[in-house]
Amino acid sequence: MDDYLFSGGSASDAMTAQINSVCVEISKLPEKRILETDPDALASFFIDKYDVEIPVLVREGIVATHHEREVQVYFSWDREMRTVPGEAYDFEVPFEGEAGVFKLRPNPYDLSPPQAVVRSQLLTFTISDRSLSPETVKSELDSRLASIEKYLDAHRRQWAGFRQQLSNAVVAEIASRRTKLLEQKDTASKLSGMGIRLKEKPGDARSYIPPTVKQKVIPQLPPMTPARAPDPTLDLKQYETILGLVRGAGHSIEQSSSRTRKLDEETLRDLFLVPLNAHFGTASGEAFNYQGKTDVLIRHEGGTLFVAEFKIWGGDKRFLATIDQLLSYLTWRDTKAAIVMFNRNAGFTAVVEKMRVLIKDHPRYVSGPVNLDETSDRYIFSLPQDNERKVIISLLAFDLGTE
Repeated sequence: MDDYLFSGGSASDAMTAQINSVCVEISKLPEKRILETDPDALASFFIDKYDVEIPVLVREGIVATHHEREVQVYFSWDREMRTVPGEAYDFEVPFEGEAGVFKLRPNPYDLSPPQAVVRSQLLTFTISDRSLSPETVKSELDSRLASIEKYLDAHRRQWAGFRQQLSNAVVAEIASRRTKLLEQKDTASKLSGMGIRLKEKPGDARSYIPPTVKQKVIPQLPPMTPARAPDPTLDLKQYETILGLVRGAGHSIEQSSSRTRKLDEETLRDLFLVPLNAHFGTASGEAFNYQGKTDVLIRHEGGTLFVAEFKIWGGDKRFLATIDQLLSYLTWRDTKAAIVMFNRNAGFTAVVEKMRVLIKDHPRYVSGPVNLDETSDRYIFSLPQDNERKVIISLLAFDLGTE
């Protein structure tokens, strides 16, 4: 007899097991893999790996073979099954998606599930009797497929929110491990500052995204001018690397303990210097540049490559003043900068949308946004001292929870 579909373990238990499995796998990842892979890319990998695709029947691919064979027929007069000469159609129904779903019991379900055998990406079943008319075969086929589709629809409804649940668990697990490892490295760094040298472990991570060795800034020279030597500039790829490090550290802080999230602006800023210096070795805090002291500065061979301001959200005026402040720090040759905004108010979504509206009202706004993630964007501004000179300013927002 054909196997019954949708009659094994429950889909709810399968969801829980799936999320538990991905968390266990992430918890066992080597330190080097956790710290040297972009958190967003790592999360996407595991979400795609553990997400479940509900099967879809490929009806146009259905084929059948006809056979003359002995078939089981029920005789009502003596209530017995007997084998008699007959005919059968063996059907193959291809499908796309996870074969394992056919063994799971959705909610709701009934006590008359359809019958079929799962073989790789095929469902197989037989329609047989002593004699079969085309109309009978078609009717029974449609009935079987309708029953299968009913159960698959129940699965689709039940699994509708699973990818988001999986995403939340994966992001939280990665952030938790990164935070723990970063805290361990911070402790090691402090010990080193006290004169206690720690022996480097084989494969110890030095950076936070590929490549696996400490990255050097590779400046690009602007066009030659006879008046002065060319200045180094930061190419877009290097700029995106810096933004990736900042976003990774910010996401880790969002997932960290409440004590960490309650730190002041200056202390929060210092947490970002750890990954930036691990990568570039030249990041400094509270450094002078042009007309003032900026929160984070990366220099190379006497030139400024990256400037950033770190602020806690304090309303419209404070936000616009932060943009003015950052622009005042930029020289004509500083073309890439960032504002890192921490939120401690309720309604983080509303704060992010408010900033996206305000930034376009700034008199130096030129274009944007280019979306980096749900709470991060890139914009183009003009410099106050030269309206024709354009600079890139990225806005990265992180939620620290309400105080």
